[in-house]
Amino acid sequence: MKVIGFDPNVSEETARELNVTLCPTVYDLLSRSDIVSLHVPVTSQTVRLIDARALAAMKPGALLINCARGLVVDEKALIEALISGRLAGAGLDVFDTEPPDPANPLLAMENVIATPHSGAATEDTMRRMGQQVADQIIAVLDNTRPSNLVNPEVWDHPARYQRQSREFRYDGKW
Repeated sequence: MKVIGFDPNVSEETARELNVTLCPTVYDLLSRSDIVSLHVPVTSQTVRLIDARALAAMKPGALLINCARGLVVDEKALIEALISGRLAGAGLDVFDTEPPDPANPLLAMENVIATPHSGAATEDTMRRMGQQVADQIIAVLDNTRPSNLVNPEVWDHPARYQRQSREFRYDGKW
């Protein structure tokens, strides 16, 4: 399979190392792709990135896979593209509303495969996530700043040092 992509943050050198051909615009990517797989965060640039205009730019009969966030795709426009046959199908791991409303037409369409926002929950992924959690706990217990600290403002907060000065003893009860 030839892999093409669009990411304004990826250099040509990195793309070459990954054997990916970069497209100059998202519309160039859409017009050349048989399968479009979305993996972007929700930002002001990506909300409704795939709207009616973007869907119209896709190759007739293409497939759309959304493993990003529901807000990246305009569901109404996607439904229209699927009903009209413009797109052959869609694979959706995310929806505008999570969990999706059971009445969402996408859930009843024969040309849609829907997963319950768990497409990344493979055995290997779950094992790696567990290992990362354990590594972060060990880092904190070793008084080392964890690499994936979600709220960095607490690391240097004085209360942290006050709690550290107390000895912790587990008496078998929580």
